[in-house]
Amino acid sequence: MILIFFYREPILRHAGRFMAPQGDYIADVAILEGNDFIDRNLVLAGKNLLLSGKVKRLVVVLFRIAPSHRPFALNEDYPTLVKKEMEAMGLKEKDFKIIVTHIHSPLTLVSAKGVMDNISKDNIKSAILLSSGFHTRRSYLVYQHVGDSYHIQIYPSACFNSYNLDNWWKQEGGLRDFALELMKLVYYLGGGYIPLKLSY
Repeated sequence: MILIFFYREPILRHAGRFMAPQGDYIADVAILEGNDFIDRNLVLAGKNLLLSGKVKRLVVVLFRIAPSHRPFALNEDYPTLVKKEMEAMGLKEKDFKIIVTHIHSPLTLVSAKGVMDNISKDNIKSAILLSSGFHTRRSYLVYQHVGDSYHIQIYPSACFNSYNLDNWWKQEGGLRDFALELMKLVYYLGGGYIPLKLSY
């Protein structure tokens, strides 16, 4: 216990990097994993990959929001708003694709299946998965598992907003997000949604 106390920061730093894997990759596309909405940092990270030539196209993933469930004052279809905003950022229609997936449990698995089925028709062989923080590990394993059936290689890249990997446990929301995503990862493993052999 004393050793753990003295080495807690390196241990926590390593745990954070496990849950939020990152790397420098080149692939056919970058998958920007959103949900009801898409995080601006994910879009900017995807745009940087596109402009640097590390990917040829962006794939924005959104959940289908029924008109009755839209936030107050959001009257326009959200995917249409995203398309307009991305074009306002200087991206052309050929630079990105928006995929709207159905909302069914387990959400990440259902979404990954919809995305892989869609992009496989474009002869995609590799993709960089841009996901939010500690959600990245579970998402990566799910996309990797589903992608195997389509012979699509997945590379993970975590994006952070309010904290970073060097001292995430000291920053607001870091511990909460880590604990929540770790529990969800265990749930997916226990439920058989991710094969144990892929859990690295």
